Amino acid sequence: MKIVIVSRGYPSAERLYNHGFVHRRVLAYRALGHEVTVIWRHHRPPVDTYEFDGVPVKVLTAPQALEHILQAQPDTVALHAPGDDFAEVIENVPHHIPVNGWIYGAEIMPFYQVTEREGHNAERWNKARATFERRIAYWRSLVGRWPANFRMVFVSQFSADEAFRAVGCELPRWTVSPSPVDTDLFRYEERSADHRFEVLSIRPFSDWRYANDLSAKAICMMADHQLFDRFRFRFYGEGHLFDEMMEPIRNFANVFVERSFVTQSQVAELHRSAGVFLCPTRNDAQGVSRDEAMSSGLVPVTNAVGAVPEFADPSCAIMAPGEDHVALAQGMLTLARKPEIFLAKSRAAATRIRETLALGAIVPQELALIRP
Repeated sequence: MKIVIVSRGYPSAERLYNHGFVHRRVLAYRALGHEVTVIWRHHRPPVDTYEFDGVPVKVLTAPQALEHILQAQPDTVALHAPGDDFAEVIENVPHHIPVNGWIYGAEIMPFYQVTEREGHNAERWNKARATFERRIAYWRSLVGRWPANFRMVFVSQFSADEAFRAVGCELPRWTVSPSPVDTDLFRYEERSADHRFEVLSIRPFSDWRYANDLSAKAICMMADHQLFDRFRFRFYGEGHLFDEMMEPIRNFANVFVERSFVTQSQVAELHRSAGVFLCPTRNDAQGVSRDEAMSSGLVPVTNAVGAVPEFADPSCAIMAPGEDHVALAQGMLTLARKPEIFLAKSRAAATRIRETLALGAIVPQELALIRP
């Protein structure tokens, strides 16, 4: 099958986290023998083409992307994180070519309400709100003239429901298909009881949604507990909130903080020496980094908000209420006091991912979905 993928972003040497979930799909599609063209849709392309991990990437504006599609005449088109700035492609691909648009959250949900804080940075808040309002106005306008070949693909039922609430109605054509996890890369290795004290966090610090401030508060609360010194906490990430959010815990001897990007292979390696994945959230549409950690056998410590309950439950995770750093701390201490609970959750986490999100199961379903 001849596939053109148009994405809002794509990994590069400078931006390793830029839509890595799209890259994993591309590698899987190519491994199955499909011809895949990757287009990073960009307002002002900095380059014409580049290569990442053996994949050639075209960097084009939306009109240029449409021109390429019209010339290439692919069997199918997949859009990743489309919004109003994808309008040329959404509305003008010939109707005999199916177009599926993967929605991850911010493209249609009012995410600015959890990604930004008006009182913290009014400029960022106003910019994010204006972006949402522009996007939602487009989706509302499209409902009455929905292209016959266009379908929305949501990564969770939660993200679909939130999108419909934002638009004000159910969209004409849609389905749910979560992002897959490479269970070979994030392979399961049985944990020892000692791993319950090895806590890892690999998160963006680009906005408040990732709730890294709750991680810091939880650790501060644990500091006076008799078991605290047995823990080792490791934080990796990048973003404008990094220094601010990590400042309260930098002086703890058992807290390691590194402001850096981490490659997928490095993530998998870091997983192997950890037992707990600290990943609080304020509103996940899915939470792929949590799913990857679960695949490796880490027990996620997270919040039961957004789409999280669709992908984790108390049998395999610590599920704290929203905004509750106390429950996050208590969850980690429970795992420390009761190694049998930690080991059971570790095995259950790895099993759940293999039964529900493994690349080998999800990718064939995706290809069947986008096939003409």
